[in-house]
Amino acid sequence: MAAALTLVTGGVCAGVAGAAAAPGAKATAPYAQAAAVVNADGSINRSKGIGSVTKPAVGKYCVELEDKDLDLTKLVPVATLQYTSFEYGIRISYWPHPDCGGRADTIHVITGMPNKWVDQAFGIVVP
Repeated sequence: MAAALTLVTGGVCAGVAGAAAAPGAKATAPYAQAAAVVNADGSINRSKGIGSVTKPAVGKYCVELEDKDLDLTKLVPVATLQYTSFEYGIRISYWPHPDCGGRADTIHVITGMPNKWVDQAFGIVVP
């Protein structure tokens, strides 16, 4: 089965490779199961329902959900870049990804362009 990727343009923050971030301030997102604003270095600006964010490589983020019972293959997460030009994009995969240890509770987010990944801030919502 091929991994499903979603491309959304907008703004994103960048991070330091391998850095793990603890959740920041609580976000108000009454109609979302999970949501976060993630800085380019992988730190969390504010969040709801996000356990952690790790950064395994430049432009790659692993967003772990707090609720381990959520089935990401049945959800429609959306990510949007922040503070960037239209030159770059953002991709999310809700299938277990090797960059994120193959965990089923983690969304793989990639920012930049193929073969030119860059660290960028982003917002993510799991309705």
